[in-house]
Parts: sequence; structure tokens; C-alpha cells
Amino acid sequence: MSDINEIDSVAVKRAMRQLKKYDQERRSITKRSEDYQVLEEVFDLPTLMTLHNLMNSRIFHYLNGVMSSGKEARVYWGVREDRSDVAVKIYLTISSEFRKRLPYIIGDPRFTRVKKDVKSLTNLWARKEYKNLKITHSSGIPCPEPYTVARNVLVMQFIGENGKPAQTLEKVDVGKQDYRKTLSMMRKLYRDVGLVHADLSEYNIFKFKRRLILFDFGAAVSSSHPRAEEFLVRDITNINRFFSRRDVDVLSLEDSLKLVKGK
Repeated sequence: MSDINEIDSVAVKRAMRQLKKYDQERRSITKRSEDYQVLEEVFDLPTLMTLHNLMNSRIFHYLNGVMSSGKEARVYWGVREDRSDVAVKIYLTISSEFRKRLPYIIGDPRFTRVKKDVKSLTNLWARKEYKNLKITHSSGIPCPEPYTVARNVLVMQFIGENGKPAQTLEKVDVGKQDYRKTLSMMRKLYRDVGLVHADLSEYNIFKFKRRLILFDFGAAVSSSHPRAEEFLVRDITNINRFFSRRDVDVLSLEDSLKLVKGK
């Protein structure tokens, strides 16, 4: 019995130390953030510690308000010590949505031995988006430059000015040139980078200072993925539908597909 009590005592002490550290980290980030009520919802202990470590590494100094919120992630306006802005994307470790994302992971030759628990999938999704952004940005295709990824937190370039994010296509005027540019970026992404965005629409293309900028690359798959063409057809359909609604003449699906694939 004494051995059992001793084990219980050790476990309690360990838990108390963890809770104390959790509270200290929470207080630290609370003091350096302006929208704690919103942040609190994504602050499990590992996320809290990850944010604290990123702050200590001077990746960013503090977080301001949330810029966008979805079922899978929230994106915050982060500020560096030099007052420059970054985007801090925190993937929700409590979200079951990531299980629905398995078709975008299974079959991608870059990711093998995939663990299917929610936290593992969440962290993998963050790394996946980081890798996709890295190779896309390196190729010269306009997208946010990724700075670092740690567990379920991705830090990347802020697209916008003075803490205000750029507007997406559905909120701005568009024309034939924007349509052609979108197809051109899709073509380069497919042919030069070997990726299909797999979630492309007017909602994840910024128009900023007359430039189009692709973002939200978590779903992007290798062009060798068994469902790559299916995802590409869906992307093209979304883009053609949007521009057609804006009275822009668009190519047929067949011609668009030939253009993007280079056939």
C-alpha cells in the first residue's frame, strides 16, 4: 500500500508542477496579447508552451486579435520586436475536422506512416502547409513566405498593411487579367512545383497592390497523388465558376485543364 501511495504522491506532484507551469505560461502570454478571450479557446498546454517558446525565440513578440477563424485553425496578427507584422496560424488540436483531411495526406509520397489521432494529424497538417508554402514561395509563385513551424503553430508572412489583412478575390473587383493570372499561377504550381492546391477558390486568393497571392496551402498535394487530377478539376471548376459570375469570359473546363497541365 505504501508503494501505491508513493506512486500516487509522485503523480500528484508532477501534475501540480505541470499545472503551475501551465498557469505561468498562460499569464505570460495573456500579458502580451490583446485578445486573450479568443486565444483561450486554442490554448491547450502543448500549444501554450509552443507559443511561449516561439516568443522566447523572438519569432514574434506578442499576438494581437484574430484575423480569420475556421473549423480547423485560427490566424492571428502577430507583431515582432521591430514592430513588423507576421501571421500566426494556430491549428485547433481539438478539431475533428482533420480526420476528414486524410484523403489529402494518404497517397502523398511525402508523408508515410501517418498517425491518425487528432493531435498527430494536426501537427502533420501544420508541417504539410509549411512545406507546401516553402517550395511554392521558392519557385517564385506569390504566396506568404513561411518562417517557421512548431507543433500546431505556423508563422508566416503577413499579407496586408498596418495589421489589416489583404482582401480576397470575393471582396474586390476582378477582370480578365485576374483570371488569366490565376490560371497562370495554377499552371506554374502544377508544372514547376509539382503541386495541386486542392482547395482553391476566390476565398484563398489575396488581391493586394494589384497582385494576386495564393494562400491556405494545407490541402495541397503532390501532382503524383492518386487523386491529384480530381482535385485539380475541382480547383479549376471553382475558379471558372467565380469569374463567370463576375461576367468574365472563361475557358471550358477541358481547355482550362489542358492549359494548366500543359497539354
